[in-house]
Amino acid sequence: MANRHTLQDLYELQALPLDLKVRLTKQRIREWIRYYGVNGVYVSFSGGKDSTVLLDIVREEYPKVKAMFVDVPTQYPELRAFVKKFNNVDIVRPKMNFFEVCRKYGFPLISKEVSECVQGARKYLTSLREECLTNMLEAETVLTDRQTDRQTDRQDSVSLQLRAHNRNRELSDKGEYP
Repeated sequence: MANRHTLQDLYELQALPLDLKVRLTKQRIREWIRYYGVNGVYVSFSGGKDSTVLLDIVREEYPKVKAMFVDVPTQYPELRAFVKKFNNVDIVRPKMNFFEVCRKYGFPLISKEVSECVQGARKYLTSLREECLTNMLEAETVLTDRQTDRQTDRQDSVSLQLRAHNRNRELSDKGEYP
């Protein structure tokens, strides 16, 4: 079931003739039924044209597959009446109404496009953060290397000064150095 499609795949699938789309849909339904069993799947049924067509295709071969309708208070009465004409449909209602959701979580203004932009921005910021951390670590390594080099230079300088001082003392003790 790890079948993933790219955006290009989806464009190509959309361009297929209707009869081929229906065959592919039936094939995918059979795969899901084989994998999850008839009692392990259901059709999310909104009563709209797309879910009505999907429910019809599913029930051609698997009439016992349940449908699930979420009855929200903003639903048109005609839609509820249409859904109730179908057999084997579970109707569920949300635990909170829309006003309670707004009070608790705020008014939902974000569209799919905005949420995709937010997701893209988060990915971008994550990659920037990782890049900054990498750069900081590299800079820290360079600074550490420079500090080590400076310490080595100081030690070399002190060592040279000591050698020069000792050499001068030796020469002075021998009387060879003024």
